[in-house]
Amino acid sequence: MIDTKGLFEQLSTGRGADFDFGDEPTEAELREAVRKLKAEGLCGRRIVEQRLGPYFIANDTYGERELEILETVVAEEYAGTDLCVEGRSKECSRLRGGCKGSQ
Repeated sequence: MIDTKGLFEQLSTGRGADFDFGDEPTEAELREAVRKLKAEGLCGRRIVEQRLGPYFIANDTYGERELEILETVVAEEYAGTDLCVEGRSKECSRLRGGCKGSQ
């Protein structure tokens, strides 16, 4: 028999937010989370689409407010950089897992 719980845990490794937010996270809390993920080499698009965005969407406590704050914070944190925020730039390799081939 297939251990579906174990399978899902393996598939989700590295995909979770790894952050615990209160009922109404502040902009400062989201900024800190974004900066930690940015320090890991993630582009803004990956933070929004694969890490924090799904965390807020999947949790019944959060909604549009958190997603709007997240988008604002990501745009501010990545302003003036060559890392993609909204779309995937030509240097960003989906197969290699990150911006310009970084992990």
